[in-house]
Amino acid sequence: MATNTVTVDPGPKLMNRGLLASYGAFQEYYQTVLLISQSPSSISWVGSVQATLIVMVGVVTGPLVDLGYLRVLITVGMTLVVFGIMMTSLATQYYQVLLAQGFCIGIGGGIAYIPAMVVISSNFTTKRPIAIGCAAIGSSVGSVVFPIMFRQLQPRIGFPWTVRSIGFINLILGLLSILILCRKPGKKSRARSMIEWRAFSDLPFMLFSISLTCVMLAYYIPLFYVPSYARTRLHTTRSLSFYLVAIINGASAFGRVVPYLLSAYIAPIAILCLAIAGCALAMFTWIAATNLPGFIVWACYWGFLSGVLVTAPTAIIGHPALCPDAKYLGTRMGMMWGISSLGSLVGTPIAGALVDLSQANFLRAQVFAGCLMAGGVMLQLWPVLVVIKHDRSNRKR
Repeated sequence: MATNTVTVDPGPKLMNRGLLASYGAFQEYYQTVLLISQSPSSISWVGSVQATLIVMVGVVTGPLVDLGYLRVLITVGMTLVVFGIMMTSLATQYYQVLLAQGFCIGIGGGIAYIPAMVVISSNFTTKRPIAIGCAAIGSSVGSVVFPIMFRQLQPRIGFPWTVRSIGFINLILGLLSILILCRKPGKKSRARSMIEWRAFSDLPFMLFSISLTCVMLAYYIPLFYVPSYARTRLHTTRSLSFYLVAIINGASAFGRVVPYLLSAYIAPIAILCLAIAGCALAMFTWIAATNLPGFIVWACYWGFLSGVLVTAPTAIIGHPALCPDAKYLGTRMGMMWGISSLGSLVGTPIAGALVDLSQANFLRAQVFAGCLMAGGVMLQLWPVLVVIKHDRSNRKR
């Protein structure tokens, strides 16, 4: 039975994932202005560290949510995110950007992200995918607004005050999130390990987590390198290259919600598997997007599918076939994202090493991303079959 008294707050998603999905705009600015002496691969470490920490810190925060530290985690996490943004506004060197935007925002986002998702997952059952999809719209809003803000404000007021403006917005959102999500203290359960060791022998869970590692290896490559691709390969203006990030993120808003309206008819894990297959196709068809109109169409297609990838895993992990004991939901969610975060860490730096900006050659990175997505589909076939079999057996009872 779905619970109707819980408010779905998009604030944490807007702050954490919204900032991360906007990193392509920062990557382009760093490559061409602030950190021009650094290679694309080196600069992409800032975003990949942030992406990894947002999910890897969940290995620690998941069990702490189970122990009832919901209020503390969300408050500390939101505070660190805002502090990291403000420190980024003061950064002028690579190591400063890496510490502030990579580590501080990443750790803060990771502390708040899993608790916020657990609140939703634990209060919704039959409507869980739709609830998480609604919360995830927050990151779509942020990932559309922040690149446009950055592009419009940076030439007028400079990089420091542009970033501070984004920080003030996140401060307001953080306060709202704390008020909404922390109205009730977390439910305390008995102390347990940060890792549920039995999960490592749970084949469906492990295959599902490893498949997400392949997906995360490829997921951020378009988000980080679309502006550079548009500017060097398609010869667009810098302004339009920033807006392409907003187009992709705007399209992802539909992918976060619309497919899950079908969840009553199709298992969410099956929707995810089909979306990953579509993403593999998108990575290979990116190679053929050599003119601006075609690339905009491709950006909308990829953006829609990428939205499915963001919300689906969190909605799926609560399924009894992947998490038999609901008391360990926070732990398993943290483990799932912790395992997959390894892909977030190394995917974009590898792609940066494969990209040749001087020749506008992105082919090797595109093929790399497509093969990884295809591998993710293969690994996910068994978990899909297990979940569907479990659902069918329950309907027969």
